[in-house]
Amino acid sequence: MQTKKIEPSSGNGLKSFRPKALQASNTAPDFTILKANGSWQKLPETLENLPYFKLSQLIRLRPLVLSFYSPSWSSYGDIHLELLQKAHKRIKDIGAEILILTNVGPENLSRLTQKYKLSINICYDQNNQIARSFGIFSENYPIWKRTTGISEQVPLPATYIIMPNRLIIHDFVDEDFDNFFSIRELEAFIKVYLRN
Repeated sequence: MQTKKIEPSSGNGLKSFRPKALQASNTAPDFTILKANGSWQKLPETLENLPYFKLSQLIRLRPLVLSFYSPSWSSYGDIHLELLQKAHKRIKDIGAEILILTNVGPENLSRLTQKYKLSINICYDQNNQIARSFGIFSENYPIWKRTTGISEQVPLPATYIIMPNRLIIHDFVDEDFDNFFSIRELEAFIKVYLRN
């Protein structure tokens, strides 16, 4: 995927800039997840009968690798999901979990899960609200104007490690669609945290 070099405009002649993505040492927003909007392989028992829950409830007992995904990323998105699936068992074995947030609606999540043989929890991020709160989505900084092969409003590829106190200890944001998160790095950061 190639990145076009343009100066984004807000439409009123003023230049607009992408909001700053959350980084390591920031606190993750305590967003709400509607259970009906997800395809859940495994949830903590305390959440199984709830219609919705907050991030803070999901991460109460273990770290979370939170990753954003859009099918509009084309082959980049395919590789991204394959890497997450490959990482899933290794991440679980060291005491953490993975959640994918996507702009794919709940009615299509089971098809997506089957296509990629996902054993990972995946949930619809309605109107990219959560991506927006992480600073990786903005209508004023459209990816489709800057990146060849993308024709709609989508979030940037991003993967975070979030601790039970909502502290982000690792971030990976790929604005140019030319790199991927490292499974080894994810494992290393989680292991260091769990040792302390």
